[in-house]
Amino acid sequence: MRREIVNDWPENYCFGCSPFNERGLKLVFVQTGEQTVECSYTAADHLEGAPGIVHGGIQATLLDEVMGTAVRTLCPHEQPIVTAEFALRYRRPARVGEPLTLRAAIERAEDPQYHVTGEILDASGELLTRATARWVRL
Repeated sequence: MRREIVNDWPENYCFGCSPFNERGLKLVFVQTGEQTVECSYTAADHLEGAPGIVHGGIQATLLDEVMGTAVRTLCPHEQPIVTAEFALRYRRPARVGEPLTLRAAIERAEDPQYHVTGEILDASGELLTRATARWVRL
C-alpha cells in the first residue's frame, strides 16, 4: 500500500506540510500501511546546527510532522489534534544534503489519545533519531 497524502486545502499554511508556505518544509507524506506514514526529505545547508548536521530542532519538527500526519490521516476526525507529550533520542547524526526517510506508526489509538512512534533513517535504513509522542484531540 502506497497512497500519497494530499495537504493542499487553501487554509493549510502549516510550516511542515503546506505546499503554500514559502518558508515551510513542504513535506509530502505517503501512507505505507494501515498504521504507518512515511516521507522522504533532504535538509538544505541552512538547516544545519553543528557543521554538516541537521539542527536538532529541525529533526524534532520533522518527527512531529510525520507523527501528526499519521494521527490526522489514519485516525480521521473533525476535531484538531495537538502534541501533548514528545520524547526524542538522537542516536546518530542526520546529515544535511543526504536523503532521509521520516517514518511514523500509530502504536495505540484510544480516542481522544493517540500514542505514536517516529523515526529518521538514513539512505541505508540506519536509525538516526527516534521519538515517541502522545497526541490528543481538542
